[in-house]
Amino acid sequence: MLAKIGQREIAIIVIVLSLLAAGLWYFTWYKDAQRRIVTLQEEIHNLEDQKRRGLAARKAQPQLEATIREYETQIAEFLRALPPREEFASVLAGISDRARASGVKLRSISRSAGGSPVEDVRAINITLSLESPFPELFVFLKRLESMRRFSTIDGLAMTIGNAEATNPILNTNMTMTFYVYEGTPPEVEEGGAEQ
Repeated sequence: MLAKIGQREIAIIVIVLSLLAAGLWYFTWYKDAQRRIVTLQEEIHNLEDQKRRGLAARKAQPQLEATIREYETQIAEFLRALPPREEFASVLAGISDRARASGVKLRSISRSAGGSPVEDVRAINITLSLESPFPELFVFLKRLESMRRFSTIDGLAMTIGNAEATNPILNTNMTMTFYVYEGTPPEVEEGGAEQ
């Protein structure tokens, strides 16, 4: 049969088979190789970006570690400065003593538990009912500030008893939050801050 086919037909068959082989090669191997090349180039670009970020992070690591140590020291100092929960009665006694020394009548103290986002730190809400003229109340607030306890004044509501008096008595309701420590005290480092 091949003897009957001329050179021209053989050339056409070889050309057609070559075109089919070239098409098959193009669509099966070359296109896939091009896709893989693009994917690998994107991966190389991403890895180079990660490498740059890693090198920058490595350069910043000592500074970051120093900052972390500084924050850990500040946290330990903060926790050492908080009164332990079992000493909270002394905090209430301190408030009462400061009120008496300022000339403020402390009519009532009530307390309730509060939440705190810091582990082992408990917030205790206190409501004080006070009676005094304004100058004495101001002195009392200043003395509270000198307690050096971690606390916040959350609210202060005053009503005037006798509006016609030159120095009227104020009925004051004050809400405060005190923070106490419930965990194991952090260890004191050599040369650390005093309590």
